[in-house]
Amino acid sequence: MVRRSALMLLLLAASSGAAGQTTSREIAETADISGLSASPDGRWLAYRIERPATATNRIDVDWYIVAADGKSPPHPFGRAGTALWDDAGVIVPGEAKWSPDGGHVTVRALIDGRVALWSAAPGGSGFRLAAAGEGDIEAFAYLPGGEIVFREGPGRDRIARAEEAERETGILVDGNTDLAQPLFRGALINGRPATQRFANDWFDRVPLLADEPRSFRVRAGDGSDRPASDEEQALLTPGIHPALLAAGDLPPPIRFGLEALDACHTRTGCGEGQARLSWWTAGPEGRDSVAVRDAAFRQTIYRWSPQKRSLVLLTKSPGQLSGGRYYFEPCAASGRALFCVEAGAALPPRLVRIDGDGRKQVIDSPNPDPDRDGLLAETVAWQVSGSRASGVLIRPKIPGRLPLFVTYYRCNGFLRGGVGDEWPLRALAAHGIAALCINSLPSSDPGAARYDLGVDAVKAAVDMLSRRGIVDPGRVGMGGLSFGSEVAMRAATHSNLLRAVSIASVQMEPGYYWFNARPGRESFADNIRKTWGVGAPDQTPDTWKAVSPALNVDRIRAPVLMQLPEQEARLSIELQSRLATARRGEMHIFPFAPHIKVEPRQKLAAYERNLDWFRFWLKGEIDPDPAKAAQYLRWRRLGHGDASSTALTQRSTSAISINRK
Repeated sequence: MVRRSALMLLLLAASSGAAGQTTSREIAETADISGLSASPDGRWLAYRIERPATATNRIDVDWYIVAADGKSPPHPFGRAGTALWDDAGVIVPGEAKWSPDGGHVTVRALIDGRVALWSAAPGGSGFRLAAAGEGDIEAFAYLPGGEIVFREGPGRDRIARAEEAERETGILVDGNTDLAQPLFRGALINGRPATQRFANDWFDRVPLLADEPRSFRVRAGDGSDRPASDEEQALLTPGIHPALLAAGDLPPPIRFGLEALDACHTRTGCGEGQARLSWWTAGPEGRDSVAVRDAAFRQTIYRWSPQKRSLVLLTKSPGQLSGGRYYFEPCAASGRALFCVEAGAALPPRLVRIDGDGRKQVIDSPNPDPDRDGLLAETVAWQVSGSRASGVLIRPKIPGRLPLFVTYYRCNGFLRGGVGDEWPLRALAAHGIAALCINSLPSSDPGAARYDLGVDAVKAAVDMLSRRGIVDPGRVGMGGLSFGSEVAMRAATHSNLLRAVSIASVQMEPGYYWFNARPGRESFADNIRKTWGVGAPDQTPDTWKAVSPALNVDRIRAPVLMQLPEQEARLSIELQSRLATARRGEMHIFPFAPHIKVEPRQKLAAYERNLDWFRFWLKGEIDPDPAKAAQYLRWRRLGHGDASSTALTQRSTSAISINRK
C-alpha cells in the first residue's frame, strides 16, 4: 500500500571485484554513496559509502575525504559502524558536519549498539568519540565557537524497561497501536529489536517513548557538557525535507531563472513535457546550482550566473546527478566545483566532480562496471491514453522474442529491482527475460481509475515492444511494491495480460480497513476516503469490490507470489488465504522487515525467489539446486499454466554467459 502521504510518493562497494552485476548477490551488494559535505574553506569534501554484505548481513559505512581540487585520490577516514534506516526501510543518508575552522568533521553513527557522534581530522588517524549519552543522539550542529549542540532521545535502558512493562501488564489498544505487526519488539530500530507505535500520520511509525521530552546539550572541545539555550536548541529544528522542495523555498533569482526556462517548480500540476525541479544548493559568490529532471528522471544542472543574471547550463546526464540515492538530494558545492553522485539505468553509483565548465571527473567508483555484462539498457517512450509514458528496458544481446517482466512505479538512478529493490532486473535479463521498469503516469483520479491508467500503460508498452519484435506478449510477468503492487494486482484481476505476478506489499481488502479504522486513527479513514473513494466495507461494498483483489480472486488466472514484510503481512491475510485455497499463489513473510526490506540477506532471498519464480512461469526453467526442489514441487501444484507441465528444463547458467565480452 501507499505508505506515506508525501515522502514515499516521491520516492540502497560490492564485496568482490565481479565482472558485472547480473547475479542476485551482486545486485544486493551494490554500494551507495551519500552524506556529501564540503568543508567551510572549500578545500575538502567528506562522503560516505554504504556497503551491504550478504555474508555478514550488515550494511557497513565507511567515510572518506577528498581534496576539492580533484588532484589527489580519496583518503579513508575509517569505518563508522552500520547504516541506520527509518521506519519505512529507507537507509538514512550519511550526516557529516564540519567544525567552523574546518579542522574536524563529525558524523552521527551507530556503533556498538548506540547512536553517537564521532569526529576525525582531515589528516588524522581516524574517528574518535565526540559525544554519547544514555540515549541515542538524534541531531547535532556546530556552534560558531566550535562547540557541538546535540539532541538526545530517551535512554536505551528506559525504553527497554518500558517495553518489558508492556509485555508483562498488557498493551492498551488505541489509535497508536499497530495491530498488523508484532506488538513486542517487532521492529529493528537503531540496530536492536524494539517496539513501535503509529505516529498517526498514515503509516508512519515511531519507537516507544517517542513523545517524551528530549535532552539538549552542548559539548565543548574539552569534553565538558552544559545545557543548551533556547537559541542553540533552535539550530536543531529540522529544515524542509529535500523531497518537498517547492518554489517558495528557492531564492528569488533561482525561481525566476526556472520560470524563464519554463521549468515546473511545483510538485504537482506540471505539464507533460516540462522539466521538474529536483534540487537546489547554495554556491560561493551567489553561484547557486539547481537541477531539473524530465519524466524519465534524466537530470540537468544549471548554475546561476550573477553576470548574466540567468541560469546557465552546467551539465546534462542520461541518468541521475544528485547527492545520494534519490533524485531530490542536492549535490554539494565545494569551492567552484560541484560534487554529485552519478547513477543511471546501467551505471551504478559513483562520485563525480563537475568543474565550472561542466567537465566531469570520476572521483570514486565503488561498484563493478556493468558494461561488460552483455546487457542492453535503453530508455523507451510510448503513448498511452493521450499521454507520453516512459521507462527503461534491460535485455540480453540475444535474438528472438523474449519473455517480459514489468514493474511499475519509478525508475530513477541505478536500476536494481524497481522501487523497493525486490526484482533483480539485470539478473532477469541475464537469464533471457527482458525487464521493463515503467515510470508511473501522473493522475489525480482516485482508486480504480488510477490503477486502470497504470494497466493501460503496461498494455501499451507490451504492444510497443511486441511490434518491435523484442518481446513475446504471451509471456509477460509483473511485480511491484506499494502503489506498484496495486497496479500489478489490477492487471491480474482486470486483464489476461499476465502469466505470473509477484508483489511485495499488502492490498486493499476489508481486513486492511478494520485493522486500522478505530478511534485515534481518523487520519487513516480520511486517507482511504480521499485516495480510494471508499468508506467502511459495510457502507461502500460495491466500491470495495471494485478495488480489492481479495474480493476478485475468482478473476485471477496468473499465480501470485507474495513476499511481504512481517510488519504489514497480516493486513492481507484474506488475499493470502483465498489465493492459497484457490491454488493461485503463496506467501513468504520476512520477520522484522519494514515496508521496504533492508537487510542484505532478506534482499538476496527476495531477489533469488523472484528470479526463480519468473524463470519458472515465463520460461519453464528450474534451478537444479537440490535445496530448491521443494519450491518447484509447490509451484507445479499452482494453477494450470504451461510451467506445471512436463516441459520444464533444468538450467542454472545465464542465458548471456556465452556472449560475454
